[in-house]
Amino acid sequence: MKRKLFVLLAIILASPTGQALACATCMGAKDSKTTAHMAIAIWVMIGAVMSVLGGVSAFGVHLWRHASIPLEPHEQLIDEDLEKYD
Repeated sequence: MKRKLFVLLAIILASPTGQALACATCMGAKDSKTTAHMAIAIWVMIGAVMSVLGGVSAFGVHLWRHASIPLEPHEQLIDEDLEKYD
């Protein structure tokens, strides 16, 4: 068991760095237009997710604020207990 662990550790330490194993598309070549377009696509997706989360948060704040507002007088009549008039 110790020998297998030692061999695995030796393989991991002797292997080249991750950038040497990746292609230019995955790691991003400095002069590639694909890298720039992927960066823009990532920022657009982050913007879309953040706008949806912002909308959900704004609606939650709206509901939280309006939950503490007292009812209008005409709405209070709707909630009145009418059993005493029977």
